[in-house]
This record gives sequence, structure tokens and C-alpha cells, in this order.
Amino acid sequence: MLPRVNSAAIRRLNMVRVFHALRENPRCAQRDLSRLTGLDKATTSAIVAQMIEEGLVERTEAPRARRIGRPETALGIAPSAGLLVGARLEPGTIRIVSTTLAGTVVEQSQIPGSTDLATALRHLHEGIDAVVAASRPEGGAATPPLCGIGVGIPALMDREGRLVLAPNLGWRDTPIRPLLEEALGAPVHVDNDTKAAAMAERLFGACRGVEDFVYLTGHSGVGGGLFFGGRLYRGAQGFAGEIGHLTIVPGGRACGCGKRGCLETYVSETSILAQAAERGRALPDLWAAAAAARDGDPVVRTLLEEAGSHLGFALSHLVNLANPGLVVLGGNLAIVAEFILPALNAALGEHALEPLRRDLRLLVSPLGPDAVPMGGIALAMDGFLSVPSPIL
Repeated sequence: MLPRVNSAAIRRLNMVRVFHALRENPRCAQRDLSRLTGLDKATTSAIVAQMIEEGLVERTEAPRARRIGRPETALGIAPSAGLLVGARLEPGTIRIVSTTLAGTVVEQSQIPGSTDLATALRHLHEGIDAVVAASRPEGGAATPPLCGIGVGIPALMDREGRLVLAPNLGWRDTPIRPLLEEALGAPVHVDNDTKAAAMAERLFGACRGVEDFVYLTGHSGVGGGLFFGGRLYRGAQGFAGEIGHLTIVPGGRACGCGKRGCLETYVSETSILAQAAERGRALPDLWAAAAAARDGDPVVRTLLEEAGSHLGFALSHLVNLANPGLVVLGGNLAIVAEFILPALNAALGEHALEPLRRDLRLLVSPLGPDAVPMGGIALAMDGFLSVPSPIL
């Protein structure tokens, strides 16, 4: 027997297509949506009408181009339709961003983090409340409804959203999503921070339209997000991408995971600052490290070159295994990218197969330190769009 087609699911998929077409092409004319989505005109018209009725889409008059006849209208995701909130939860800081449903940033904030779970949840709740309150439009209009929260955490997360291990936070085997939803009182979507950032890069950053890429980031740890065939690759249990725990120096520096010589013990922000202190350079953050390198400090320059060599060595294994077309350096790695890229490229040239290396592109993320919070936005947006239409 042929499987039945679920018409409600198809309508939902078509609506998501139209939503993303309007998000990426604001003030788009309805006659262009069929071309952008591949849907026929009747289907497009019905979906647009439904989205307007639900308050998700609004029409505005398009600029006239000296045409005779009825004026054209432009379509766009309504700014008043709702807010999304994304957060990056780190041991020392929590970074929060609010956006419209289309992903346009409205407010952002950074507050202290904590390795104590209850304290971290309280700080996150207070920070989100403050950001949502600050997102109220000018002129006394009501704050758009909060439609979803996404949180990126530096942790091994399984496919059900359970935190299995967060070495730098000291958390393990924690039902983090239910705890977050109870603390925040709203729908919450949670994932590994680097996977979330890779989703943001795909939706909002340098990887729009790119099918195969690797996203690398380094905050308290180092993580990798792997996109193959246009989809985020998670692996059998959901843990794929832990490049930070590749052993690059057998018996080397101790890692929070309990092993030695892991990549993140040489390349993460925490480890770079610790190594700088060991060499007589007390630096508060990677911005200070970048400034010192820019001023010609030989100790800091050498340290960043070593980090680039280690990262390039680890990345060469990924290039040889997966053959990505693009590698993006994001998060705090982007801050020092100019000082680590030469050594990274040299290590790739030495260890990656030449045919695989030849056409590989290396880019620095345009999302900067907001990559993970915007990944939270991507998680929240994905969750919001998966909600059945009557709830919208």
C-alpha cells in the first residue's frame, strides 16, 4: 500500500517555506513568492492569506515605479507578531538577545553566569525578563508576545535535550530542558552551544545556501558544528562535533573532561588566557590578547600562533574525513582569527590532503560573539514554526 500523505504536515511545510522566503526577502511582492518558494500561485495565495489572518505577516504599500494601475503591496513578517529570545549560557557570563520573529535583533544583554545550576537559572530568568521588558516598542505599544526561547550550552546534549556532560560548568546527567521551562515559564529549546551557533550561521550568517560546512567556536571550550547535505549532523546519540576533545598532544594539559591533551586545553579562550598567565601576561579576555598581539607582544603572538597550529592540525582530520567546502571560525575564535589563521593554514597545508584542501574556504563569522545567542534564536524559531497552525 502507498503511504498516506499528511495534508496538514504538507501545509505546515509550505507555510515554513513562505515564512523563510519572506524572512530572507523582506518587502517581497506576492507575485515573487511562487518563484522564491517553488509553490504554485494558488497555494502561495492561500498560505499568505492564512498568515495575514493569524497576524504573522503584514502588507505594506510598495514604492511606486511609475506603473499605471492598482498599486503593488509588499509582504513582510509582522514585527508585532512576537519576540524570540536566544541565550548563551557559560560559566562566567550569560549573553542574551531578543529578536523579532524574522530574526531582527531588538535588544541584547550580558550578565554574570554561574556554575551553580540554581543560580544560573535564576540569573537567566532575570536577564530574559529584563531583555523582554526592554524590547517594548516606542510609543507605548504593547510588547509583542514571547513566542519561544532558545538556549545554547557548552555541553554534550542528547537527542531528547538532556544534558549528559558539561565539563566546564560541572553539570552532568541533568534534565535541563524541563528545568529551564519550569524556571522561565515559556517554551524552551536547548542544544549544544556550537550546534546552535552553526544553525545561526546557516539561517543568518555566512552559510546561507551552503550545503557542507564546519563551524568552529571557542569560549570555555571548543566545539564543532557539522552541516552535511544541508542538514546538521548529530551522530547516533546526538553528540557529533566534539572537536575540542580530539587529542592533539598525548599526555598534555589536563582537560575538564578528565582526559589530557585535548584541543580545547590549548585553543579555548580559557586555556589561552591561562597559558598567557603562565608566560607572564595577565590578560582579562581575548580582546586584550588581540590588542597585545596587534601591539607586537612577542609572547602573545607566539601563543596565538601555537593555538592556530593546534587548531589546523585537528581541523585537517575533519577535512580528510568529511571534505567540507567551507570552515567558519566563530565565537571568540573570531576575535583572534587574524593571528591564528596563518598558522592554521600552514598546518592544514601540512596535514590535509591537497585535493581536499585546494578548494576549501576559511571564513570568519559575521555574527561574532552573538553567534550562540543567535543560535538560540534559530532554535526558538525552529520550535515556533513546528507548532501546529491553530496555535499560531
